[in-house]
Amino acid sequence: MRSLRVAIATGAALGAIIITAPAANATTPAPTTVAPSAGVLSPAADEQARKDAQTSKPIFATYKGKRINLTEGWQGAQICVETLNLEVKCFDNQAEADASLVKDNAAVAKKATEEARKLGVKAAQEAPASVRAASDCGYGWVCVWQDINYTGRKLQWSASGHKKFADWDFRDKATSICVARPTYGATLIDYRDFMVDPTMSIGATNCHNLTNISYVHGGTWNDKADAMDM
Repeated sequence: MRSLRVAIATGAALGAIIITAPAANATTPAPTTVAPSAGVLSPAADEQARKDAQTSKPIFATYKGKRINLTEGWQGAQICVETLNLEVKCFDNQAEADASLVKDNAAVAKKATEEARKLGVKAAQEAPASVRAASDCGYGWVCVWQDINYTGRKLQWSASGHKKFADWDFRDKATSICVARPTYGATLIDYRDFMVDPTMSIGATNCHNLTNISYVHGGTWNDKADAMDM
């Protein structure tokens, strides 16, 4: 059983865009308490999900100058990132990731800022200390963590698409999530045998501890997600 960390105070209104110092001036939303939207896959999507669950696509990443297969484990890495050009890189800590991905972070943040500008969103608030942990997910990224309060092993993506967590050695391991994008949310999917697959949609500019999100069959979404559409 993973230990629970001290809860992070929310301290920000729904939809606020927070400016943070790290990761090439990336910005991120504060954690919110607004419930995501529960649902189920359509019959066609559910059938496709069943097929996806039976297949495996190895994800190869660069870590400490070596090529590793994330499907078989992270070899000690703590952060793995899929960059804009779909290259996957892994790191020991956030500082290493920020230093290596500064160009990618800047490009993602620029694209996200352009989207926000079109919507009239103003990124004008300084992030309080209470949301610094979530701010490790730079503006324009979608991140999932293995532990509560945005800690532990972390995966992050910028390109939209279907992410099957088993390929990333993250199936049934997601405990917190941050959708640090001004548009387009992310939908978590739980593959279930002999029943329709439940989903949970997280809105853009929202962060959540999945330990606080109720699951349709009882309990919470902690350690339930098998895949994500973003």
